[in-house]
Amino acid sequence: MKVSVKDAGTCRKTMSIEIPADTLGEERAETLKMYSKHANIPGFRKGKAPAHVVAKKYGKEITQDLEERMVPKFYHDALQESELKVVNVVHISDVKIKEDQPLAFDVTVDVEPEFKLPKYTDIPIKEEKDEVTDVQVQEQIDAIRTQHANYEEVEGKTVEEGDMAQLTYTATADGKPLVEVAPEAKGIGEGNGYWISADEHAFLPGMGEAIVGLNTGDKKEVEVNFPDSFMVKELASLKTLYSIEVTAVRVRTLPEIDETFLGRLQVESEEVLRTQIREQLEQQAENKALNAKQEQLIKYLVKKTKLDVPESIVQQQTRNMMYDIAQRRIMMGMTQEQIGEQQEDIMKEAQERALENVKLRYIGLGIATELEMGASEIEIDEEIASMAIRQQKDARALRKEIEENDTIDSIGEQIRFNKALDYMLKNAKTK
Repeated sequence: MKVSVKDAGTCRKTMSIEIPADTLGEERAETLKMYSKHANIPGFRKGKAPAHVVAKKYGKEITQDLEERMVPKFYHDALQESELKVVNVVHISDVKIKEDQPLAFDVTVDVEPEFKLPKYTDIPIKEEKDEVTDVQVQEQIDAIRTQHANYEEVEGKTVEEGDMAQLTYTATADGKPLVEVAPEAKGIGEGNGYWISADEHAFLPGMGEAIVGLNTGDKKEVEVNFPDSFMVKELASLKTLYSIEVTAVRVRTLPEIDETFLGRLQVESEEVLRTQIREQLEQQAENKALNAKQEQLIKYLVKKTKLDVPESIVQQQTRNMMYDIAQRRIMMGMTQEQIGEQQEDIMKEAQERALENVKLRYIGLGIATELEMGASEIEIDEEIASMAIRQQKDARALRKEIEENDTIDSIGEQIRFNKALDYMLKNAKTK
């Protein structure tokens, strides 16, 4: 077997492979025997037709069979001989397979990049951690009380922020009833007896703020401009005019911090509640500070490393990133049509993030390799168990799924990457 390798671009190589004619001839002869054994040819009993007759009738099929089997086989043999660190096969081309001639073909592959690791100890990092204050603890307690608030109807009450008002309303767009412009949004175009919160959480954009100061029986016209991301796509970007009347007002009453309230929260006392909230806020502050330090590390590593990465890997990551970005925007209320309109921006964002992620992965794994950081089977099992808990799956079933998808190595790589990141954080130069 002859193998030659030449550059074909950034992190890309082309392997030209040639297999001797006698080797191919032996394989062709074996394949012909197999076809002869099962061939049904008129005038001959099954399996008794002469080899040259079978070869003439099934010549194309035999050649196709040889190509499908021999090209992958000898590619893998050539790969071991070349010692290339292949990450993706880009394409196979120029396949030449004829009787009594060598088998020749080219395989273009993307390979792991070769680069010099940056300095990864004493990296300058600014540590910023928010101190948890009593005010923040109280804000959390007030938020919990708000979640458990009661609303009582009060006559003659002026609507204040946080109250609820019962409205009768009709809406128009360009002088036409909204129910005609957008029949799909009937409940939003007109309503009778709907309760709306007097705050930014009102289901009609801006209506919560507009009703503050009104009394029962008051009427008012309110302009409502629906945002591009509004959950009802027919109303997205639509400008409307609402004629409203307040028919009742409810006042929000926050629960006292007493035994009943504490019992709902399953805590023993107000002191315990405040302690738990403070601990949660402190953990959030620590996580935020850790994320900030990791971001600084990432920016440093990417900036200080001259590194070209395989195009096919970046393309794969870009596709995954585009899907993730689109899913997040859909969860925020965007429609498929709006996602389509933003496809160019999503693509650009995904490409930039994918390129940085791929670069960072190679840098982190390079550092892990230099520091001889591995991932044991126990660590992989523990990580899969954690994944199973997050995904609410059985750990054994999840591991089987991962093995079938041939992604078990990626878990080990992530463990090694995290070890390298932890090492750099511990050995950073904190300001």
